[in-house]
Amino acid sequence: MEIIKIMLVEDHNVFRQGLKKLLELEDNMTVAEEAGSISEALQKANEDIDVVLLDIGLPDGDGLELCSRLKDKYPGIKFVALTTYDDVVYIKKAMECGVNGFVPKYAFYEEIKSAILMTSRGGSYIYPGLGADKLLNLSEPGFSDFEINILQLMASGKTQKEMADQLFISLSTFRRRLNGICSKLKVSTVEEALTLAVKKGFIK
Repeated sequence: MEIIKIMLVEDHNVFRQGLKKLLELEDNMTVAEEAGSISEALQKANEDIDVVLLDIGLPDGDGLELCSRLKDKYPGIKFVALTTYDDVVYIKKAMECGVNGFVPKYAFYEEIKSAILMTSRGGSYIYPGLGADKLLNLSEPGFSDFEINILQLMASGKTQKEMADQLFISLSTFRRRLNGICSKLKVSTVEEALTLAVKKGFIK
């Protein structure tokens, strides 16, 4: 099993240590490095890191500055921003700096884990509540890559539990996401969502 090596960059020690303990419980993740500032992160970063879980607001500067500098030095590293920002313009700027995923600090741990897993595989992730799904949309405004993936899985014949396991989220989180998709498509059933998804070209 390939282990995802994570670097935690967060200046609030209690939050950082709590998140570290949760991540260390995962079979396929390990916290290889941790830092509380830009200067410390620059010293500890190395080419073995797969994903940097990054607090945007750091005591010695903007986390986007750190992202840009590390991206130049280690282009293979993926970045997931822990943020309180929900401004689309700011998030777009962050993406241009190399950020691959966005999760608010108030999100459930499962959302953070999903963001790490998806970005480590080369994907992108934006927490739906940030209202910036359209920035990651590859098919139609209003739908993220993650939601399109759910639509495609829905046509596979798998159970909801199997699909949730494949996406590394809980069944309740999967159902919440599914309800959100139905709401966006303005339908009330999964069958209607599938029919409309086929018409829109999301699935074949």
